[in-house]
Amino acid sequence: MSAPRRLLLGLVLVVSHSLILVPLRTVRQHGFTLQRGSSFGLSARGRLMDELSTLDEDEETPSAPPVTADKIMLEPETVFFEGPPSWTELVIPGISILTVIGIIPFAAALSRQAWVRYKITSRRISIQSGFGGNDFTEIIYPDIVSVKYVYRSGGEAGDMVIELKDGAKLEMRFVPNFRPIYKYIMERISPEARDASFDMKED
Repeated sequence: MSAPRRLLLGLVLVVSHSLILVPLRTVRQHGFTLQRGSSFGLSARGRLMDELSTLDEDEETPSAPPVTADKIMLEPETVFFEGPPSWTELVIPGISILTVIGIIPFAAALSRQAWVRYKITSRRISIQSGFGGNDFTEIIYPDIVSVKYVYRSGGEAGDMVIELKDGAKLEMRFVPNFRPIYKYIMERISPEARDASFDMKED
């Protein structure tokens, strides 16, 4: 037996011995009576000795099986779409460039083609935008309250307005491959958000 266990056994023996030397007067504690000559101290000592005798046998407790990485690993994030807005947004501004007024819309559409990037994954929607593509916005599907849309370019592209739980609205213009992307998003939002969103119009 190790030294700490021998010390523990000695302390228990001293305490248990003091239980036997109870004063002659009656002691009332916790609703029962204890007197000298009662067998309470001896029985308590006997139980303690029995418990201490089993400590060496139970010294090595089997440890719980380790948690493997497979159990805590999340499902890998998959990318469904990543790319710029549809090139079709350049058509009308490109035609209107013949007028002085059309130069500004064409320049804006051209800058979106260069700096805006949409990324749709199994967990989130990310938008890179702003001057030089320095602005970055990211949302997750549980935060979506509803999704509204309109078709562009004969249905090949579309504009989406995504409303979030905090009241913010995220606009995505000229999303390419619009029908597959919209259906993909609908499959990942909550049933309540799906009911509040526009249904996909089929041809």
